Amino acid sequence: MDRREALKRVGFLMGGTVSLSVASGILSGCQAPAAGGYTYQTLSATQGELVATISELIIPETDTPGARAARVHEFADLMLTEWFDVADRDHFLAGLGEIDSVAQSINGATFVDNTEEQQVAILTEMEDAALSDASGDQTPFFSMIKQLTLLGYYTSEIGASQELKYVHTAGEYRGDVPYEEIGRAYS
Repeated sequence: MDRREALKRVGFLMGGTVSLSVASGILSGCQAPAAGGYTYQTLSATQGELVATISELIIPETDTPGARAARVHEFADLMLTEWFDVADRDHFLAGLGEIDSVAQSINGATFVDNTEEQQVAILTEMEDAALSDASGDQTPFFSMIKQLTLLGYYTSEIGASQELKYVHTAGEYRGDVPYEEIGRAYS
């Protein structure tokens, strides 16, 4: 899958909206660095764990690895460092602070220390707020982290080769194949 195809698919998954920062990163070939000993550049280690936790809730491990295994949090840090403008980066970091504040006020612990059920409840509320936000002034934090998660996951080796089904040579087009025969979408 090339970058333009990745951008189209992420845009489709996000309902047609991909921020300029995310689109710039995709078209420029932004990808997470090689595994092992990653050092955060924009996020602190605590914020990196928060992003890893949220992204794993968005794309959890099932019969395929989840967002944490795909190192989406490192990808997000790279995007924040190299492709997000200052306003978007600051907005994203403020969103991370806000989610921890909400978790503290509701459950008396940081988001990472909340139970999974509490975490999902907070994210569901944030998603509902993002969907009802019609101001259009700035992309809501939840939409930003969801974009980064989907983009980082489906452009990773895990997302493109294990979650999506890869066919090197697709052969003839058959548009009427029952989904049960395939089991996954193609990358």
